[in-house]
Amino acid sequence: MSRPRVRLFCIPHGGAGGSVFRPWQRLLGPGTEVVPVQLPGREVRMTEPAETSVVRLAQRLAGPLARRAEGLPYVLFGHSMGALLAYELGLALQDSARPPAALVVSGSVPPHIPRSTPALHPLPDPEFAAGLRELGGIPPELLADEEWCALFLPALRADFEAAETYRTPAVLRPGIPLIALGGAADPAATPAEVERWRDLGTDVTVRVFPGDHFFVFASAAQVLAFLTTEGPAW
Repeated sequence: MSRPRVRLFCIPHGGAGGSVFRPWQRLLGPGTEVVPVQLPGREVRMTEPAETSVVRLAQRLAGPLARRAEGLPYVLFGHSMGALLAYELGLALQDSARPPAALVVSGSVPPHIPRSTPALHPLPDPEFAAGLRELGGIPPELLADEEWCALFLPALRADFEAAETYRTPAVLRPGIPLIALGGAADPAATPAEVERWRDLGTDVTVRVFPGDHFFVFASAAQVLAFLTTEGPAW
């Protein structure tokens, strides 16, 4: 098997495991290796407590991700809560011996502006589940299942706490392209809010796709075609 040209580290949204990105390898081909990032509290790390701080997560992940890059150019991609973690990782790695070749943030309000939607993580379980239902991405029958909620809502709540409490005015240094993606009908990160990612870098591209909060999965082929055509790492 030939060595890939670039590694794409993919950080999932709240409550999700890295496996949501596995179909992307087929779409990208052998030149890019998709490396799903598995966070504590889900899938094979289900027994670990979920982390409630983006900064602490980035501190835990920065070293292992840099080593996993194995000297190849690498791109950090994150969706929703994962976008904030990808950004914090970019800040942590930007002055390292091998900084990221690019940073892609998707479906997220940038961390220097107030959110236009109320925080979900402090709400009681029924209201928290209702907020999740409005965002989509989780089948309603699962949110109505008490056993499923008892098992998975704690990790989801921890992820939302991490995302909803993360704030930083720090700006990426010149030389690291920042690509911000949004969904035209995303209630959690409107196109106007996604546009504000321009404040956080010197080389920023913003692109809005049709769809809601989970546009990157519904339109994965179009999103990846855009990144591999316009993205500087490919």
